[in-house]
Amino acid sequence: MSSDYYAILGVNKDASTEEIKKAYRKLAKKYHPDLAKGTANEQKFKEISNAYATLSDPEKRKQYDAFGSDPGAQGFGGGFSGFSQGFGGGFQQGFDFSDIFDTFMGADNPFSGFSRRGRSRQQKENLDIVYNIEVDFETVVKGKKQKIVITRDEECAYCAGTGSKSKYPKTCGKCGGSGRILNTKRTPFGAFSVETTCPVCKGTGKIIDDPCPKCGGKGYTKIKKELVVDIPAGVNTNDVIRVRAQGHAHNNRKGDLFLNVQVKPHEFFKREGKDIFCEVPITYSDLVLGTSIKINFFGDKIKLKIPSGTGANTTFKLRGKGLPDVNRRSAYGSMYIKVIPYIPNRISNDYKKKLKALAECDEKTTKKEILKKYKEYIL
Repeated sequence: MSSDYYAILGVNKDASTEEIKKAYRKLAKKYHPDLAKGTANEQKFKEISNAYATLSDPEKRKQYDAFGSDPGAQGFGGGFSGFSQGFGGGFQQGFDFSDIFDTFMGADNPFSGFSRRGRSRQQKENLDIVYNIEVDFETVVKGKKQKIVITRDEECAYCAGTGSKSKYPKTCGKCGGSGRILNTKRTPFGAFSVETTCPVCKGTGKIIDDPCPKCGGKGYTKIKKELVVDIPAGVNTNDVIRVRAQGHAHNNRKGDLFLNVQVKPHEFFKREGKDIFCEVPITYSDLVLGTSIKINFFGDKIKLKIPSGTGANTTFKLRGKGLPDVNRRSAYGSMYIKVIPYIPNRISNDYKKKLKALAECDEKTTKKEILKKYKEYIL
């Protein structure tokens, strides 16, 4: 058996995955021992299938190109004879059977759209609700219970969610009430059974001959529901709060409610993660002489001592005075307070007199010190 897999498939070494697949399909039809006429060759079919199993897998192809060896040659050749015996142990691990079936069956391939790891399960009806909720900054700091009104499907009280006026829908004769049916298809590789949704009852397993006059046979009606939900402290914009079993209700199943949070900005406090930032206006005299201030953080009085000689725009960090971690309530962020000089818009005559006196004092002391220190740059 030739070891040059590219030569076996008749492709160049830089061939794309699609080119390799196309070459394989063409050769598989030509040499298949059961289907090909005149050109059937079981040994040749083994060669091209083994070559394709390696070159169609990026990792195996990389190893083959690097070392010139087949990472799974023993896996394919050993158990191929006789398709009626099944595939167990015959193909390389990870080989995609859907490629083989597509080659011979096209749209009738029972494995078309199925995962390599097995048949995908039927998708359940999505009963979840996504609702946008806006919260104020105080809620972010302290958390609270908030009322919301949502529109959702709820099981019809008139028919007890059955959709039937008599409350006794019939069992579907097609699927026997399972909502699923088996379709068997015969292929060159044997018979395969594929489970699909019952086309008669649409997967419900029930047939309704007497639709409920209230819900029209659906088993549920739309209602407006007022809920009180817990908004945890520390919540942030684009966080999602899950409220279990408050989504739509169909056929004895309930979805969940997902609250997409949007936080209103605050005029004084800003946030970055768990940290809080604010700017506090302060007078020149307080910067020079020092002072103490209190910040009202939604009822929590936060004290800050400003030492004498504090420079303008100095930022103070208060650990543990920020927001709680929404996932770890014992972990808090910090608060950053920036003190900025406040220039009054209106100045009284008395203030001007005292300010002029201060200016005269500065002229004799502070300004001389400045000019001496920066004499090369300030004239």
